[in-house]
Amino acid sequence: MFKKVTSLCAALCLSVALIFPVSAPVSASGVLSPDTIVTKKNVKQVIEYLGLDPSALKKANASSDDSVTVTVGELQQALNQLKQEPKEVTSQENLSAISPFAATAATSAFCTGMKMLYYTTNLGGSFELSYEVAANYSWNKFTSVNNATVQVIDNDDNLFTSFTIASRDVGAVVTSSGAKVALTATVKVDSWLSVGSVGLIKVMTTTVNTSKEWTTTQAGIPICV
Repeated sequence: MFKKVTSLCAALCLSVALIFPVSAPVSASGVLSPDTIVTKKNVKQVIEYLGLDPSALKKANASSDDSVTVTVGELQQALNQLKQEPKEVTSQENLSAISPFAATAATSAFCTGMKMLYYTTNLGGSFELSYEVAANYSWNKFTSVNNATVQVIDNDDNLFTSFTIASRDVGAVVTSSGAKVALTATVKVDSWLSVGSVGLIKVMTTTVNTSKEWTTTQAGIPICV
């Protein structure tokens, strides 16, 4: 009698399982939802779902942390954030708004040297550009510029977005008979969406046109008499 009851229960359980199958991960069924975890198997489907080109995916290197997971919903939010970045922007600083350094008189030993000049854009988005210029000076005037560089600064706290410089044209010259150093730059910044440990995909490119001037007073060059 016990064996008959056991057999009956087993058959009943099997019937219930056939009618109500065990739930599988959404991604395994081919249907995406905000909670779907992105994997190497479904990444192409996810990228197409987000309206991007799967062929643009750059695979992660072998040392990438496989424990990093991301859901479709998180990627969608990060993508919407990146799409708010402008295609082109101009950063131009108003010299009258800059507080000059307090220039002080100096002995002849300090009247020739090099001054590092810095400028960070105020774009109001997810990234900024930080410029650095090495300028030589002699007796109250700029004489030459050694180098002008730029770096991109990631301003947001989003783990799934990143920014790289695709190309740069940065230059600085001495103008106004040594009274100023003028920086001009055109920098293209690529915005990337991080697909967990799978890889990166470029979303867009922003062109940043920058112009900036420093006077000897604003640079803090010593007054030599």
